[in-house]
Amino acid sequence: MFLRKLTVLLVPLGMLLLLCLLTGLFRSMDAYFGSLLLGALLGALLSLLLPLSGATRLREPFAWLLWVPAAVILLVLLYQYLAFQQIGRDLPVLRLLATSDPRIITVETAFAAYMLSFSVRTGKGI
Repeated sequence: MFLRKLTVLLVPLGMLLLLCLLTGLFRSMDAYFGSLLLGALLGALLSLLLPLSGATRLREPFAWLLWVPAAVILLVLLYQYLAFQQIGRDLPVLRLLATSDPRIITVETAFAAYMLSFSVRTGKGI
C-alpha cells in the first residue's frame, strides 16, 4: 500500500520534471514542430496520470471511438501545417482554421494525443 501511495506521489512529479526539462528544448525548435511535440508529450502524460489515480476502468466499451475526433484534430493540424508553409491559404472555409499561434497548436496536439493514448490504453485501440 505504501508503494502505491509513493508511486502516486512520485510519478506525477517525475512527469512534471520531464516536461519542464523538455519544454525549453521544444521551444527552441521550429515554431510548428516544437509546439507539436510539446503537445504530444503533454497529452500522453495526461492520459498516463489517470490510471495512477484509479479514475478509469481497465476496459471502456466505447473508448475506441475516441480516434474519430482525434483524427479530425490531426487533419486540422495537417491543414495548419500547410497554412504555416503558405500552401492552400486560398480555400475560404479552411481559412478559419489557419493559425500560426504555437499555443493553439500545442493545445490541439495535446487533445489529439490524449484521446489517442486513452483510446489505445482502455479500448481496443485503433
